[in-house]
Amino acid sequence: MKYVNRQLKGTHGYIRKQLVFEIIKTVIMFAMAFGIFLIGYMTLQTKKSLWSVFAVLALLPASKSLVGVIMLARFKSLSDDEYSMFAEKVGSLPVLYENILTTTGKTFFVPVLCCRSSDLIAYTQNDADQVKAHLDSVMTTAGYKVSVKVFTDKQAFCKRAEVMKDSLKDDAGAGAVLDTIKAVSL
Repeated sequence: MKYVNRQLKGTHGYIRKQLVFEIIKTVIMFAMAFGIFLIGYMTLQTKKSLWSVFAVLALLPASKSLVGVIMLARFKSLSDDEYSMFAEKVGSLPVLYENILTTTGKTFFVPVLCCRSSDLIAYTQNDADQVKAHLDSVMTTAGYKVSVKVFTDKQAFCKRAEVMKDSLKDDAGAGAVLDTIKAVSL
């Protein structure tokens, strides 16, 4: 799924902005497919033409875009209050907000995820063990040696983020780790 601004993914409000973009794109694509069909029908007075084939083929990317809308519509962006609370706690740590991680069996919403040196922490509302297993798998596949901790309690996540923020460890690899997570998230 492409998006208007590549820097948008992982920021506050990503889901809301991306959903609007995907809806507009989907409507335009379906309108184009319908328009192609109408052009063929109006000019040749039959549905059995090459124009109908083009219209059906135009429905394929439109349908793919509709799937993107459905996937994004399942989740909500962080509220401004939640975002402010998380932003205050993580401070200057490299962070990603509103991540949608997909596996072959399940889709997970990870509202906030941050990294420092060889530590990666995430907050999710449920399925912490499955999210941890998925992130471990992604990091191992990418070749990173990262300790992954997933929290279901906001306060515990915030305490750990503050400890990481105050740490003097080098975070040179944090950007690469977060870029990998961006690449595998919706």
